[in-house]
Amino acid sequence: MKNRLLFIILLLGLPMILMPSCKKVADEIVGTWNVMTFDTAPEGTMQLTFDGNSTAIRILNTSSGMNVDSCSYEVIQKGAKKRIIFRDSKMLPGCDKLDGIYRVDKVKNDVIMATRIEFEDDPTRGGAFYRMELKRKN
Repeated sequence: MKNRLLFIILLLGLPMILMPSCKKVADEIVGTWNVMTFDTAPEGTMQLTFDGNSTAIRILNTSSGMNVDSCSYEVIQKGAKKRIIFRDSKMLPGCDKLDGIYRVDKVKNDVIMATRIEFEDDPTRGGAFYRMELKRKN
């Protein structure tokens, strides 16, 4: 009887321990992040700021000047996976729009790794894959 009660308690409590809330991820990403790029585009440096009020601001600094884009974002949970959805972003020189649904692969300490897995407006449209790695700005 005692073992059965312990088993039931573990069975009910384990999912709550293993499944961190979306709110935690939404709080963890607030701040300014350096966008890590793996090719020569875009030229310069890029930062992405999550303001905590569903607005993301992207700043691209190049030798020809500064370009700014602001869009909305939302953190959601789909099953056990976390997602960030970007909406209404604009093209920046040498950069694509951020729009789409990103699977959050890692949020730990000062690093975010996310992969765009589909476009929200048309999930069947190809070319959605985009890897985004961010390092918190000190």
